[in-house]
Amino acid sequence: SYPVDYSQEVQVQRNIPFLEEDNPVARMDICLPPGEVPASGYAPVLFLHGGPLPDTGERPWPKEWRVFQDYGILAAANGLAGVVINHRYIGYEGLVQAMADVQQAQYFLADRGADFGLNGHNIALWAFSGAGMLLSALLREEMNTPSCLVAFYPMLDLTHIPQAADAYSDEELIALSPLSHIETIPASLPMYLARAGRDRPGLNRALDTFVKQALYHNLDLEVRNLAHSGHGFDMFEESAVVQQTVQHGLDFILFHLERNKDNGVSL
Repeated sequence: SYPVDYSQEVQVQRNIPFLEEDNPVARMDICLPPGEVPASGYAPVLFLHGGPLPDTGERPWPKEWRVFQDYGILAAANGLAGVVINHRYIGYEGLVQAMADVQQAQYFLADRGADFGLNGHNIALWAFSGAGMLLSALLREEMNTPSCLVAFYPMLDLTHIPQAADAYSDEELIALSPLSHIETIPASLPMYLARAGRDRPGLNRALDTFVKQALYHNLDLEVRNLAHSGHGFDMFEESAVVQQTVQHGLDFILFHLERNKDNGVSL
């Protein structure tokens, strides 16, 4: 629903393997602005698709979906590097594998980003839907903290999902849920969450609890509630409110990546 200009000469590097042991699924596309790469490299936005995906064999993987191609190009059109990956969140039992995949993508951008024109030490994360579940592995203090986080209609708790109970014990459901790890989120991390008011009640209850606890811990949090929108609003709805929400996510990232650049975050 967000207008993207495909006539711009965005440079796209496709199907880059990012795992230590190559896997044909776990690949990365990098979209760069046209022109010469600056000496410091472009700051990347790592877009994280949701899940769990059905285990149906052959499929177009999420980085091939138009919505994520649009997001990659949108980032590049605004002077950033749009990085879109596939991770292996296939069925709820694939969550741990997906967490490891995305951690490796972060390490890859930090270690090898300069080879592709990136400053992998000044990175933004933009998560959608089930990718919210990956955040408990990405936002711990010992990780390379991203410069900022944007999350649209994120899933943040597994304990209310009956299908997940088939894959994990009660203790594991709690341990895997970001809602259980708010105290490990760095206080300096700016976060922007967009909530779909007509989303599934269980998902929104967890999101609302996350927001309440994040505010209790005085985290750097901004929330936008789209009261009349449903899950996946940026994919399925064409409205000024949705476009403003996407634009604000982009502006939020631009502001914080530029601020970190000015503060000396570099290769």
